[in-house]
Amino acid sequence: MKIKLTSLLFLSMAFGMPKLEAQNIQKCASFDAMHLQEQVQPGYIQSTQNLFQDFYSIPSNRAASDTFLYVRVVVHIVYNKPEENLADSVVYNQIQVLNEDYGRLNPDSVNLRPVFQPVTGVDSRIRFLLADTDPQGNPTNGITRTQTSTTSFFNLGGSGIAEGVKSTASGGIDPWDQSRFLNIWVCNMSIPFIGPAVLGYAIPPAGLPNWDPNSTTGISDGVVIQFQVFGANNPNIISAGGTTYIARGRTPVHEIGHYLGLRHIWGDATNCAGNDGILDTPRATDKSNSDCDASKNTCVDTIAGIDMPDMIENYMDYSAETCQNSFTKDQIDFVRWVLRSKRPDIFTVSFTGIPELKNQHAFSIWPNPANESVTISNDNGDVISEVALYNTAGQRILTQRNHKSDILIQTSQLKQGIYYIEMLTPNSVSRSKLFVTH
Repeated sequence: MKIKLTSLLFLSMAFGMPKLEAQNIQKCASFDAMHLQEQVQPGYIQSTQNLFQDFYSIPSNRAASDTFLYVRVVVHIVYNKPEENLADSVVYNQIQVLNEDYGRLNPDSVNLRPVFQPVTGVDSRIRFLLADTDPQGNPTNGITRTQTSTTSFFNLGGSGIAEGVKSTASGGIDPWDQSRFLNIWVCNMSIPFIGPAVLGYAIPPAGLPNWDPNSTTGISDGVVIQFQVFGANNPNIISAGGTTYIARGRTPVHEIGHYLGLRHIWGDATNCAGNDGILDTPRATDKSNSDCDASKNTCVDTIAGIDMPDMIENYMDYSAETCQNSFTKDQIDFVRWVLRSKRPDIFTVSFTGIPELKNQHAFSIWPNPANESVTISNDNGDVISEVALYNTAGQRILTQRNHKSDILIQTSQLKQGIYYIEMLTPNSVSRSKLFVTH
């Protein structure tokens, strides 16, 4: 993704050869990273393109499923300056943004224009949860912190990306088992005296078995994010030339889309010949440039009998985060298929295997066990934006949105047994057990 920032230089990487271009900052370097991977793994790009053909070739690949897929996440905070050492609350907020956007629970989903209703995606039933045990089985909160002497991990003279952050020997931190965890590195990728060179990157899985956790060639699996754009409550800003970039935590949403196989919706071409491999995303040229111009219709591409305009609302566009709010139906089905077929070990389908989150916030659940009803209160007075109730199979059986610090849930119609409550605030995600007796 590119973002127009006046007077800021933009580093564009083409096959590993950097060039400077005025007045832009590169938001997403995933396409460039794919070309770098192609150099060490010939056939890689074609293999990733084959994923779309494989997806559409068998109708059952697109079959809807109510099964929730709980992705194990580890966030590696790698910092040189204090402001780069993001607080736990920022990490929790980013996890909330991921779950809202991939669950179509984001409040701004109502801003999607009606013309896209025929292709609008629904809840992906993918949930991102910080790991509770590390690869050795030790308890963890799913966040690592590494202080480094490296002021910027952006490789200006070599690959043009920040692979050093994925290596302890290079001043970063080695990944956790990449076949079992989604690794997200948060670091500084700025060019001295210029500013951030890239805001994030990730590459899709090849049409091969899962990545070797010990792989040291090419692009190591995972997601890398510039520290200022991680979390919607991030206290740091990116500003240049009088223009400030508004971050709502959607750079990680976009990059995880790449991690799960999605391409930019214009297929990384500068004309209407580009194709992202997804049939229900309207074609567009690369002209969003972080704006929210709803008048654009840069390509004629009839979908569901309609020549749809450019879908600036799509998370895989280059539009501003303020207008991104949706995936399409096929995008949702595709990322679920990629998880199941190409990354089968990074998620669990059993909610009983998901840990309770404690000490993030002081929540009261009373009475517990419950009979007719239960009241959930946030003891510090923060608003509870949403409460979801799951059974032990991981099925969401109730969702209530709220704008107060407490919420009442009726339990009289629930079967007796154990349930899991997930509580979202603007700064945290918390989970706990609920017992229902009659």
